[in-house]
Amino acid sequence: MVIMIFILLFLLSTLIIGMIGITVKRNQYIVESRLEKIFNDTSEDHHKLKDQKGEGKKKGSILKSTFQTFSKAFQGKSQAEKWEQALESAGIPLKAEEFVAIRLLAVIFSIMAALTLDFNLFITALLPIAGWMGPVFYLNSKRKKRIQACSDQLPQALGTIGTAMKSGFSFMQAMQMVAKEVADPLGPEFEKTIREINLGISMEQAFHNLLERLPNNDLKLVVTAVLIQRSTGGNLAKLFETIEDTINDRVRMKDELKALTSQGKMSAIIISLLPVALGVLLNVISPTYFSPMLQHPLGLVLLGLGAVSGFIGWMVIQKIVRIEV
Repeated sequence: MVIMIFILLFLLSTLIIGMIGITVKRNQYIVESRLEKIFNDTSEDHHKLKDQKGEGKKKGSILKSTFQTFSKAFQGKSQAEKWEQALESAGIPLKAEEFVAIRLLAVIFSIMAALTLDFNLFITALLPIAGWMGPVFYLNSKRKKRIQACSDQLPQALGTIGTAMKSGFSFMQAMQMVAKEVADPLGPEFEKTIREINLGISMEQAFHNLLERLPNNDLKLVVTAVLIQRSTGGNLAKLFETIEDTINDRVRMKDELKALTSQGKMSAIIISLLPVALGVLLNVISPTYFSPMLQHPLGLVLLGLGAVSGFIGWMVIQKIVRIEV
């Protein structure tokens, strides 16, 4: 029975991996077709690309509908859109349905590992949960780091733009300098914004898309100031210098608060993880150690109360050490 389950899980994971690979190839084909259509705008090529694109849609329609149905079944339409935005903010080139497929693969591999290594019931139940939530934690961590990197790079970018505009460059030329000189995430995101403006999108919409990709308060302040200056006029270089000084002061204050609250944050992490780590260690050393507690109703109630109280304590500590600047 275990062998049959293992084989079915292996076949299912192989199928999902193959579907992801086909989707990536199809997306690359569509992008190449669009680029070829832009640079070779002849009537013959136009009809040829149109036919090829139609064939590509027919080949990928079943796959796309399968992924979308899979995604909507587990996430819902609005939730899928949120995943799309979160993936874009984190700089991960995946779609929502592909991200859901990866989470399912992680669950399948964790179940296969639990069955292969013959873990007890506690770890067997814990591994699929970790496999399902692990990609989400990774996504949130990478998104948070990318947005924080944007805050760190923004003063340098504003200084570069202000200096370039004082030297006689236009605002768009100064943004191109930032796109070339500043590393990810701010440089590539500025490059995307410039490309959108060059393709005919209004500056307001392009900057709105930038804020959706990088939802950062300091960047929102810069975008708001630029859009207001376009309506009212004024010295944009001087404005950037003022915003740069303001952001530098905020960054310095945030660093001081981070140093003062780091002890409380570390205490919250240790207090939250210590019972779980101790329970896993005892379970590995003596697999039957928790059997009386897991089999008795009172033991299950105590475990539930302990989990709830630990979560409440973690939330209280996070509320205390979280200070908005």
